[in-house]
Amino acid sequence: MIFHFTSTKEIKSIIKSLNTKNSYGYDEISTRILKISANHISSPLTCIINKAISTGIFPERLKYSIIKPVHKKGLKTDPSNYRPICLLPLFSKVLEKVLYNRLTEHLNKNNLLNPQQFGFRKRLSTEDAIFRLTHEILNALYNRLIVGSIFFDLAKAFDSVNHLRLVHKLPNYGIVGKAKLLLESYLDNRFQKVQLDSTSLNSKTYSAWTKVKHGVPQGSVLGPLLFLLYINDLPNALSHNVTPILFADDTSIIITGQNVPKFQKELNATFGHIAEWFQTNFLSLNISKTQFIQFSCMNTNNDETQISYECICIPKAYDTKFLGININNTLTWKTHIEKTLPKLSSACYAMRSIKPFVSQELLKVIYYAYFQSIMSYGIIFWGHSSLSNKVFRLQKKILRIMMGIRNRDSCRKLFINLKILPLPSFYIFSLIRFIAKNKELFTLNKEIHDKETRQQHNFHYPTVNLVKCQTGVHYMGIKIFNKLPTYIKNEYTNSTKFISLAQNFLNENSFYSLEEFYNYDTTK
Repeated sequence: MIFHFTSTKEIKSIIKSLNTKNSYGYDEISTRILKISANHISSPLTCIINKAISTGIFPERLKYSIIKPVHKKGLKTDPSNYRPICLLPLFSKVLEKVLYNRLTEHLNKNNLLNPQQFGFRKRLSTEDAIFRLTHEILNALYNRLIVGSIFFDLAKAFDSVNHLRLVHKLPNYGIVGKAKLLLESYLDNRFQKVQLDSTSLNSKTYSAWTKVKHGVPQGSVLGPLLFLLYINDLPNALSHNVTPILFADDTSIIITGQNVPKFQKELNATFGHIAEWFQTNFLSLNISKTQFIQFSCMNTNNDETQISYECICIPKAYDTKFLGININNTLTWKTHIEKTLPKLSSACYAMRSIKPFVSQELLKVIYYAYFQSIMSYGIIFWGHSSLSNKVFRLQKKILRIMMGIRNRDSCRKLFINLKILPLPSFYIFSLIRFIAKNKELFTLNKEIHDKETRQQHNFHYPTVNLVKCQTGVHYMGIKIFNKLPTYIKNEYTNSTKFISLAQNFLNENSFYSLEEFYNYDTTK
């Protein structure tokens, strides 16, 4: 591939797209200053970037970064409980964005990124990765296969990338010549120093500059994309009956088998292949935090299935956290809902505390930021569960607090007036958005046969007799779509209008349960 030159128009557009912040790298130039001076520096910056592209040399002064440790959780005295945030020079981010645009265009145009990779990719999210995982598990259960997943934990994956190995992989994706030299120059001869902030003394302490020997810069524009290229060949190490689900460094695999002996053999062989791949690529597998779950329709004892690697047994779990959602071995979502409730209760308490001091408009903003953002995450997976009523009760509670009404007063009119969807309605709306985004997963009846019937604008139901599969996102999406009024279904091909009409319909009716939605008279 060839990195084509940039223009002042593109540079101005990139500068404009940067988030306005007061933070800065070692050069002490913030985005606020950069945006103010954009008209004056765009032309010389264009010349510098084009020179880097033509020579294949990344400017040395843009390779210096400041590392700020940010506390995650646990003891503050333990360095492992901190996340390193990389503060880069803003001119570096502009140049990286230019290269990123050209690199992603090349990779997408030629379909070079593995389709099992969902991280840092346009139009893909954690929701897509979780759907793929659960959909594959439900399909395996329906086909009466033994199915399990291994959730791998990598220690400091981004910081462990071996530069020589990454550069060696670039030609496999058509990145050669000056493009390869420029990316190699970007990785080579980088320096960093650590900044510690003292809030009590209102001062900063710095370490000495240290050369970076491995890893991609966290907080950079190019870093995540380079990491995707680094692990892109991981699925090649797996057999045909193993499905990987990758989200950047979050690696999980789904394994199926006809019987226990074959399943056990495949599990151990696959684990060995992946562990060997990690070792070859200088990535550290944290075996104590790596988990294996065997899925089933009911809670059954599957203790006979074990994974061992180098005389170490891999922990077997009945639930785990995957991309922010808690998944258990029967896909009941009980654990996720139970762990979500305390967060939502805290939001209710915060709302009650702040209500006397802020306006109604601000209360609504706080609701969306601190309650709905938590409630909505992964709702397409657990919104059908009977346990979701506990979440719905808290949603009604926070609305009563916002509007100052009594505990037993109805909230239905509040939902309509505030244009906030009740949880069951929001679940329906989330499935509708999923359908609009993933049209290729669904088939209209009229696409299967030419007969004009009342059902021709409905989705075709797959043959699924297993109740567990009928609660999955795919089946529930079909069921919800088929119950929509005809005027909404007719706009299915126009995603924007389809979603807008569905949202207005749900806002007007404010359904309190799925049964209420199913029983709605669409002939009105």
